[in-house]
Amino acid sequence: MLTKQVEARMCTQAQADAGARKRKGAAPEPMGAFLLGAEAGAHTHLTDVGERKLKGAAPESLGTSLLTAFFVALLVAYNPLAFAWPAMVPVHTLIYGGALLFSLSTGSSVLRDRLLHAPRNWAIHPIRSMAEWAIWLATVTAVQRSVVSTPWASCVAALVGCVVCYAGDETTKLFERIRLVRQQKTYDQSSPSFFASGERIAPAGAREISMKEVATHSSPTDCWLVIDGAVLDVSAWAGKHPGGALIINSLAGREATDQYKAFHGTSMGPRLRAMCVGCVDERTAEPLSKAQVEFRALHERLRARGDFSIDLSRTLRPAVFPLFLMACAVYTLHLANAAGTGGLVPVALALLAGSIVGGAWQQMSLFGHDVGHGNVTGSYAIDEALGLFCVIPFMGIGLTWWKATHNTHHVVTNSESHDPDIQHMPLFAVAPNMIKGYFSHYHKKNFDFDALSKFLLSIQHYLYFPVMGVAKVNLWIQTHLYLAQKWGKTANPTLETLSMLAHYCTIAGAMYVLPSWLARAGFLASAIGVAGMLHVQITLSHFASDTHQGVAYDENERSWWHMQLAGTCDVDCSPAMDWFHGGLQYQSIHHLFPRLPRYRLRAVSKEVAEVAHKASITYHHKSFAALNREVIATLRKTAELCAASPLANGPGAPMLWDSLHARG
Repeated sequence: MLTKQVEARMCTQAQADAGARKRKGAAPEPMGAFLLGAEAGAHTHLTDVGERKLKGAAPESLGTSLLTAFFVALLVAYNPLAFAWPAMVPVHTLIYGGALLFSLSTGSSVLRDRLLHAPRNWAIHPIRSMAEWAIWLATVTAVQRSVVSTPWASCVAALVGCVVCYAGDETTKLFERIRLVRQQKTYDQSSPSFFASGERIAPAGAREISMKEVATHSSPTDCWLVIDGAVLDVSAWAGKHPGGALIINSLAGREATDQYKAFHGTSMGPRLRAMCVGCVDERTAEPLSKAQVEFRALHERLRARGDFSIDLSRTLRPAVFPLFLMACAVYTLHLANAAGTGGLVPVALALLAGSIVGGAWQQMSLFGHDVGHGNVTGSYAIDEALGLFCVIPFMGIGLTWWKATHNTHHVVTNSESHDPDIQHMPLFAVAPNMIKGYFSHYHKKNFDFDALSKFLLSIQHYLYFPVMGVAKVNLWIQTHLYLAQKWGKTANPTLETLSMLAHYCTIAGAMYVLPSWLARAGFLASAIGVAGMLHVQITLSHFASDTHQGVAYDENERSWWHMQLAGTCDVDCSPAMDWFHGGLQYQSIHHLFPRLPRYRLRAVSKEVAEVAHKASITYHHKSFAALNREVIATLRKTAELCAASPLANGPGAPMLWDSLHARG
C-alpha cells in the first residue's frame, strides 16, 4: 500500500514537472549512462536533502527513504558480483557509500540523484532506468572479467562503473550546454546589425555619456565598455565571460567595437542591451582614423561576401593528414616490434615512428587551433565537443588552458605587461624593457631581473631552439596545472582530464610494443622534438615584432587594426606549404579577423596588404628562414643587454620552475 501511494504521488509530481517544462519550452530530460535513472537534468534538479532545505522544499518522506534503503539492499544482494563472492556483500555496501560520497564531492548531480532517489526514478522513468542500469552492469561485468579473478576485482569493477557514471554525467552537461549555446547565438557575421530591425544597441532616448566619464570606469569592479556607440556596464558579466575576465578588464573604459566584432560579430544584441547604461556623446568621441575607416570597410566587405561562413568539407580536411600520419606511425611501430631486440634496426624504426607521431601532433595542433576558435563548424559549443572527444586525445593539449591564454594573447598582442605569450622570464625576454622586470597582469605576479634571469637571458639565443624542442612537455604540465587550479570553475574539467589520460594511454601503448628501453626513449624523444616545430611556428610571428606597454587602444592611432599589425608578422611561402604552416603563416590576417576560416587567409592577405598601404600602416611579411634569423637576432640583442645590465633590486624573481610553468 505504501509503495502504491508513493508511486502515485511521484507520478503526479512528474506529470506536473513535465507540464511545467513543456510550458517553459525546456528540452526533455537527458539520458546518461548512469546508475539508476534520474528525474531531472544535470543542471537544475535538486538532488540532495541539503539543497532541498536551501530551496525551502520538503525533505524526502519516510516512505521514500525506506524504499530507497530497500532498493539498495536489493542492489547489494542481487548484484551478479555478489553472487560470485557472497563474502563481498559488506564491501559492496561500502562501495555504494563511497560512490555516494564521490558524487557529493564532485558535484555530480545526476549520479547523486541515481543513488539517493532510486525508487522515484524507477517509477517515473522505468525504461530509461532499465537502460542505464543495464549499461552500468555491463561496465562492471566487463571490467571484473578483465581483472585478475579475485574478490577485490569486484571492488575495482564497481568503482569503474561509478567513474563511467560520472563521465556520462559530464557528457550530459556538455550536450546540455551545447543546446543552450545554440539557442542563444554567440557569433554572427552574416547580419550587418545587432538587431534584425537594424536598431543599435543603445535604445532611443538613452542617456548621453562622455568618453571622459567612460574612462573613469576602468577597474575590474567597475568596468564599462563602448560597443557600437553604446556604453555597457560589464562589471558583473566579466567574471562569467567564457573567454576570461582579463580580456574584458583589459578593455575597461575604452572603445571596444572592433575587438567585440572580431570574435562575436553582431551576435547577442539583446544581452548587450540589457547591460547598456547609455550611449556615447559623439561630440566627445575621437574621430575615426583613416585605418579604422578602411579596415572597418574591409570587414564589412568580407561579411557581405560571406567569407566568414563555414564550408565543413574544407574546415574538416586538415584533420585527415594527421590521421594518415598516425596510421603510418602505427605501421612503423609494428615493424619495430617485429625487428626484435637486437641491433640498431628497431631503434631506428622507433625514431622514425616517433618523428611521424611528432608530425601528427604538430598537424593536429594546427587543426586544434581552428577548433579552439570555433572555426571548424562555426559553433563554439560544437567545436568544444569536437575538441574534447577527438582533438585532445590525439594532440594532448588542454583546450581550457589554451583558450585562457590564447584569447588574452589575441586582445593584448605583444603587450609586455599583459600578453602571456611573450612573458617567459627567466628563459626569454623579447624586448629590452622586459629585462628591467615587469608585473604580469595575466600571472598576477612580478617578474624581476635576478641572478638566474641574468644567466639564462644572456644565452637565450642559444636556448631558443633547444627549449622549443621540449616545449611539448610544458603543454602537458600547463594543462593539468590549470585544470587543478580552476577545477569547478571551468566547463568540463573531468572530460578534459579523461581526454588527456586517453592521450597518455596512446603514448604508453606505443612504447609498450617497442622491444627495448632504448627504442622507447628514442621514440618519445623524437616525437616531442618534432612536435616542437609547432612552437617555433607560433613564436616566429611575435618574438621579433614590436612590443608595447599596457593595453593600448587608448587612441585611434593605436586602434585594434594598428596594434594587431604591429605585433604580428606573416610568413611568405608557396601555397604548396600551406599544409605545413596550417594558417599560422598568416598571423596578421588571423589576428585581424580571428573567425576567418584558414582556407580564406591567403586570399584575404592580398586585400589586407592593399588596405594597409592605403592607410599608411606597415604590413609585415618575410620568408620562414628570414623570420628565424630575425628572432635569433632579437634574442641576441636582448642577451647582450642582459650581460651588461646590473641586477634589479627588490624581491626575488620567479625561479626556473616558474618559467617552465609560464602559461604561454
